[in-house]
Amino acid sequence: MSKESKDGILKTLIGVVISPKETMEKVNENPKVWRYLIPITIIQLIATIVELPKLISYTISQTQEMTNVSQAALPMIKIGVVISGIIGALIMPALAALISSALIKLIASITKENGSFKNLYCINLLAYVPVLIGLILAAIIMIFTEPQNVKNVSTSFTLFLSSSVDTKSGIYKLFSSIDFFYIWSSILAVIGTSVVFKMKIKKAAIIVFVIYIVSVIVKFSMLLRV
Repeated sequence: MSKESKDGILKTLIGVVISPKETMEKVNENPKVWRYLIPITIIQLIATIVELPKLISYTISQTQEMTNVSQAALPMIKIGVVISGIIGALIMPALAALISSALIKLIASITKENGSFKNLYCINLLAYVPVLIGLILAAIIMIFTEPQNVKNVSTSFTLFLSSSVDTKSGIYKLFSSIDFFYIWSSILAVIGTSVVFKMKIKKAAIIVFVIYIVSVIVKFSMLLRV
């Protein structure tokens, strides 16, 4: 029995924060996708449920400002926010790990690197932990935030901007596309990629951060169209 299998799930999730390389090396010896996917998804779901009341209030207020929505339509709006929030929470960890793993595996294959996709996927689930921390932090802040100010709750680089900066400006949208916790997640993905493919950390960093930069560009481009 590997040392990783003897460790509890919580210990591993904490370990990826305080000693990522050692933790990922243990997980790489005996990867178990469901062992981490289930608790990570549950945590994301709980954080989302905490946010839902404020998100519902904010969505309704914004809808009423833009259109003459009837009172009869409000229950449907609430249901829509709840369903989209829950579905997003249930699929996001698995989908994020899948996309990042597929892209890393593709680039690594092109550069003649060999590594198990299952191992890589499991590692990227653990690399998602910082995103969870960001979501939990945002959920806690949102509890004490007025519904109309929910849009200002962020862990992105917009925290560096003055409150006078127009939220529709290009610089605001660019900074909105760069998140502290996603950068942290990418750093963990670098360590995990290095472990799985047994490659130098510098090469793993190039692969992962090329993907991250592309994701920022895509997100920024989408925000510019809004």
